Amino acid sequence: MDIHIKESVGGVSVVGLNGELGSHAEDSIREQLHPVVGERHAKVVIDLSNVRTIDSSGLGHLISLVTHSRMTESRVILCGASSFVRGVLDVTQLDQWFELADSVDAALSKFGVTNSKSLS
Repeated sequence: MDIHIKESVGGVSVVGLNGELGSHAEDSIREQLHPVVGERHAKVVIDLSNVRTIDSSGLGHLISLVTHSRMTESRVILCGASSFVRGVLDVTQLDQWFELADSVDAALSKFGVTNSKSLS
């Protein structure tokens, strides 16, 4: 699992996940993403467009991230889920629990940021 973090001009952290989201990603997520979502009032977009597969451990990682963010009054939006990942979220009914968007631009617009080209 590769994790890439960028900061937008609008103060929204955009995080790109690449690869398979499963148990092997736990250390990377804990070390790299928990500090980002743990900042008070953080705004985070997690781009899942390059996540090929997700298993129950991967779902647990995402649940943990969002739960952690809610404890710090932060907001996390998941976006760009492939049809496979979206299907897993639908079947588990987690699509009702996570805040989802179709794309990074759509997620950014929910934060009031209209230009993803401003990402550094």
